[in-house]
Amino acid sequence: MLSLPLASYKLRFHEDHVRAVPARDEAGCPFAGPGVDLRGAEALAILALARPFRLWLDAREPGVTLRSLSVDVAAGRVLITLEPMTAEQRPRVVRIDPPHSEELLEAARPLEMALGGACVTKLRQR
Repeated sequence: MLSLPLASYKLRFHEDHVRAVPARDEAGCPFAGPGVDLRGAEALAILALARPFRLWLDAREPGVTLRSLSVDVAAGRVLITLEPMTAEQRPRVVRIDPPHSEELLEAARPLEMALGGACVTKLRQR
């Protein structure tokens, strides 16, 4: 299956929504279009592959609820938003930069490959 390399992606667990921006198009040129949005079953299939992120979080802070996650692939930066633990709190953001994000992103390669494949399908439908 053909998979486009990704520049960035965001997984919105609380909305069952995924948005990805490819780094390059199928011809290998820098991607210039709007990003790709997945909803419904397509989004749920990608969100299910986020297990490495969930395991990483559970190992460090058991019981937290993942709200959203965004990745800047080139920078190796991961931003994780956690649901508030009480009604008085606001969502909390955790920023993970290299070298700490490297192992986490390596474990997420299957997710990135599947998302890059979904981008190919969606872009061909445009």
